[in-house]
Amino acid sequence: MQHAKASIPKFVGGAAARELWAKSVETSHTVSALAFNEACQGSFVKYATIELDESARRNTTIIANPVELAAWKEKSERIYLLVRDGLVMKIGGTRTGMKDRWGSYLCGHCVQQRNKKDGTPFPGKMSVTNAHLYHTIEGDILATSAKWEIWCWKLPVTIVTVDILGEPTNIVAQTFHAYETKCIKRFKDITGRIPLLCDNSDPTY
Repeated sequence: MQHAKASIPKFVGGAAARELWAKSVETSHTVSALAFNEACQGSFVKYATIELDESARRNTTIIANPVELAAWKEKSERIYLLVRDGLVMKIGGTRTGMKDRWGSYLCGHCVQQRNKKDGTPFPGKMSVTNAHLYHTIEGDILATSAKWEIWCWKLPVTIVTVDILGEPTNIVAQTFHAYETKCIKRFKDITGRIPLLCDNSDPTY
């Protein structure tokens, strides 16, 4: 069912961008977030809902509403799930927390098919991945009123000791790539494929 806000000019104006960038959403090869969380030892919790942003103060058209603001802003490694109507659509990872990662996704708004506040087109220098994901979520909410959420797994801090110029030095290791890859593998073991909105995973792990 089309969303009640679909006729608002802010959303109508993005039709050309969505036509080019939004992916078709299909749910035949996925798993529920609850079942996947159980397969990951209950590590994930709901962090935010994703909703349409009708504010005239912002150009962007979707917004994340955190469950707990402090956890959302915390700068630490996390694995996250993008969940649509209870089903896992993407598995991703971040080194600097969800506030920063979501800000990166919002940059997907800035495609050449959209205009800045001064009426001139954006230069289109955004990440292609961010553009696809941003417009897929926006388009899906507008077209179907689907409920999108973000679930996160806060990763433990891993410290390794290395020798630097003869001096043992403790370093905080970056581990989210390994966790992300293992989670995608677990998803594929369950469903037979990677999540719809995942492009790839790190082959190192």
